Amino acid sequence: MNAPANSSGGAHQGWMQSSTCRAVDEAGRTAGREYGLAESISRTLAWLLSRQARQKFGGTDTTGRATLDGLARAFATDQLGELGDRLVSSASWNDWLADVVVPPPAGDLPAYTRSLDIDLEPSGPSIDTYLKVELPADGTTIVHIRIQKWYQPDLDRYLFEASRKIERKHGKMPMVAVFLMWPPAEGPGMTGRFEDHDATGKVTSIFPYTVHRAWEMTAEEVTQSPGTMLLAPLTKGARERMPEVVRMIEKGLERNRADAKTREMVWIAVYWAMGLTCDLDEAHRALGDVLPLIHGAEHYLNAKGHAFLEAYSSAQQEGRRQAGRDLVLRQAMRRFGPNANAAAAIASIAEPDDLDALAQRVLTAADWPSLLARS
Repeated sequence: MNAPANSSGGAHQGWMQSSTCRAVDEAGRTAGREYGLAESISRTLAWLLSRQARQKFGGTDTTGRATLDGLARAFATDQLGELGDRLVSSASWNDWLADVVVPPPAGDLPAYTRSLDIDLEPSGPSIDTYLKVELPADGTTIVHIRIQKWYQPDLDRYLFEASRKIERKHGKMPMVAVFLMWPPAEGPGMTGRFEDHDATGKVTSIFPYTVHRAWEMTAEEVTQSPGTMLLAPLTKGARERMPEVVRMIEKGLERNRADAKTREMVWIAVYWAMGLTCDLDEAHRALGDVLPLIHGAEHYLNAKGHAFLEAYSSAQQEGRRQAGRDLVLRQAMRRFGPNANAAAAIASIAEPDDLDALAQRVLTAADWPSLLARS
């Protein structure tokens, strides 16, 4: 099996070893950070400026406050920054906010960040499917297909105990087939056989299961069933023939008359798996006209949404700090002139509350030393 494309010496863990997973995560985080910073900076600037204006002009101006709120909702960070400069020399609310045009509000959070009910990167080590099949000799039999993502040292016992539960419910042990996605999923705990012993150590039952290694199989084998199609990009020689493998999956879905939900689940799983052997461009070229289906899939959008919200959340505090530092530096330089050490001194202040206090003093301090005396 080919090594994961674009892997960086083990730096990535879990699904992040997949180039496609990393790309979705990065896209979500980039968008989330950009949105989070814009929102946080604009809201913080509007709040700080309103507080400064009340301090300088006395009292609250309803119209002025509404203007600042509108600029905050529009993420108008440049306009708010310019108002910070103008506030230093303005004499009143009207003088300060004269001729300010408020842009339309910024867009809401992306739709894909809402109702995130699906865990796109489950912590479990496997994907499990149970099927009822009719066998000539055994009649109705339950087949447990387990796609093993990560190594599980106690897999033998786990499968035995899970199968005993099925036996108690349905009257017979299931047939169990374990498909290892890639070599890191394999280990000594996966023998294909479990022996149950009594208190004396005597073997009371033997539980067998089959183990299949995706990298030793062919794409032709795994594309026979939707339950194993996600392994196709990981099979022997798949990377070199990936466009053909994609066509085989398409034909397999048609042959099995897969419904829309099954198709979507198969393709998103195939997409994550492709990233373990292909770089992003290779995967996208091979997928061709299937790619829009993947990009619109609920699981894809949820993965992007989770990454967006994580970055968005972390950007809130960063934006608040950045807004406070930028405002204080601009206003202080306008009042006191350049200072070679001022930027570094203000940048060293990490607590947002300390920056808020600095913003409250910058319009009344006599000079740089008095402004920075407490920092």
